[in-house]
Amino acid sequence: MRLPSEAHDAEPPPILGSWRNVYAVVLCWLTFLIGVFYLFTRYFQ
Repeated sequence: MRLPSEAHDAEPPPILGSWRNVYAVVLCWLTFLIGVFYLFTRYFQ
């Protein structure tokens, strides 16, 4: 199924300038949370 042509002209996100930057921040945040939860688990093991 193909997307309509107007779907390719989507606006950039309201913060960080591009979707690539948004995805990078989300990925870093998830990595940080996994690290915090890992350390929390090791500390209270």
